[in-house]
Amino acid sequence: MTQNFKQQPLNNSLLSGKRSFWAQGEAIATLVGTIIGAGVFTLPYVVEQASFLVSFGWFLLVLVFIIYLHLAFGEIVLRTSKEYRLPGYAGYYLGAPAQRLMFLTTFLTFSFSLLIYLLLASQFLQTLLISFLPSNLFPFEFVVILLWLILSLILLSRRDHLTKINFILSILLVVLFIVLGLVLLPHFEFSRVNWFPPLSKAAWLLPYGVFFYALNGLVAVPAAHRILKIKRLPRETFKKIIVSGILISAACYLLFILTVVGASGFETTPESILGLSKILGPGIIILGSGLGFLAVVTSYLIFADYIKKSFLNDFKWTPFLSNFLVILGPLILYFCHLGNILTLISFMGGMLGGFEGTMVLLILRKAKEKPDLTPAFEVPLNNFIFVFLLVALVAGALLQTFLVV
Repeated sequence: MTQNFKQQPLNNSLLSGKRSFWAQGEAIATLVGTIIGAGVFTLPYVVEQASFLVSFGWFLLVLVFIIYLHLAFGEIVLRTSKEYRLPGYAGYYLGAPAQRLMFLTTFLTFSFSLLIYLLLASQFLQTLLISFLPSNLFPFEFVVILLWLILSLILLSRRDHLTKINFILSILLVVLFIVLGLVLLPHFEFSRVNWFPPLSKAAWLLPYGVFFYALNGLVAVPAAHRILKIKRLPRETFKKIIVSGILISAACYLLFILTVVGASGFETTPESILGLSKILGPGIIILGSGLGFLAVVTSYLIFADYIKKSFLNDFKWTPFLSNFLVILGPLILYFCHLGNILTLISFMGGMLGGFEGTMVLLILRKAKEKPDLTPAFEVPLNNFIFVFLLVALVAGALLQTFLVV
């Protein structure tokens, strides 16, 4: 009896540790699934154009900026007693005009972004389907509606089902990155990598905005915190969750960039996959389409859930109206023949990162003055850091808008 009594706390501790591990994994997967989107396929081409040395320097600099901004948003979440999304935090700390401005940018950007994600995911899914079955069975419009229906059912499911599905998809996404890297590794040659900077000034500056946009996952921070609360994880783990999610995404990007550029060299195409098909054959199309499909679908689910929660919590809309706009919005836009808006979305997406980051800095400054709660961690924000980051964010938005689009 004594032996059993002594063993019980150990078993409980082990069980609790396993639950904590998987719970943290779900929160990290939320960040990874948001950060890694369809834009990953443009990164090797950008690196090839700007050179690896220039791109890697920008990558490290942007990574520091991104980690800071995400931790800053995390501190805002921890300092506030109520649950919001970024528009709600803007209204709570900066007033109604800031909230209305955030609502306009959030609604427009995310509505059109969901349409683009739906179209891209449908393209990847159609490529996968016609690789194994007759192409006449899967016209594009049919694939769009089928995928929209599946994603809508997932969004209408219970919250824990959504996080678990995203967790599984994010794991598959990381696994596919590793598999693709291993497949490409035997074809890697240092001579194919453009190591040295080009003469073009635009090419020197190009990677900054691209990496900033590619690594931005601010929308997932409140969702990750919600998982932390539901799973009753210590608030101190939130910092580790944020940093881990960003670093895992960054590692996947670096692996993908190096292996693609090292394999295809100057023949690297803007979407990466076609250039690789010349080297590895049509099989890489299937692997790349699977990777692209998972990257886009995970982002779609998290973005849709984010804007739905913003409608519910920040603007106090009814669940019916919130679900209606988020679920039917992309499909309505599709049937309005707004599928040719990639340039508009690139413009809005480029501006979004700079605008969101600026709002985070302004909100954090105010939140430090009148916190509701004591946060588990804090990030420094003196006048020098504030001005430096503000200039960098505005520059990144302009570079992404006028050099990439």
